[in-house]
Amino acid sequence: MRRDGAHIKNLFYTFIWNFCPELIKDGYVYAGVPPLYKITIGKEYKYLKNDEELEAFKKANAGKKYLVGRMKGLGEMSVDETEETLTDPEKRIIRQITVEDVSVTDILFNQLMGAGVTARKAYIKSHSQEATYNAE
Repeated sequence: MRRDGAHIKNLFYTFIWNFCPELIKDGYVYAGVPPLYKITIGKEYKYLKNDEELEAFKKANAGKKYLVGRMKGLGEMSVDETEETLTDPEKRIIRQITVEDVSVTDILFNQLMGAGVTARKAYIKSHSQEATYNAE
């Protein structure tokens, strides 16, 4: 699973939750999802959103010459790439940020992003087995 920019998104969501949580509760917060790959075939190119699309592309284009580029996320995309993949309503992928349980979400934000270190350490220790590491 892709985690590019997850730390920045977490800081942004924490800010929103602390200062205007109604934006999330009322469904006004969305996240743009940039593509994971850019495929170049000659002078043409296309974007693929995930590993599954890449595998399907490879199977459909076996024997053809193409270049696979790994997108590095919003911070390293050019203005043109950002415009094509995140601002064009026909091509963009956006996800609404929702909360299932407001009280549980509030507790998690306080534990993980609040001023108290003790609660954060306890949470990390009790959930460390769930963590995954991607060394790409």
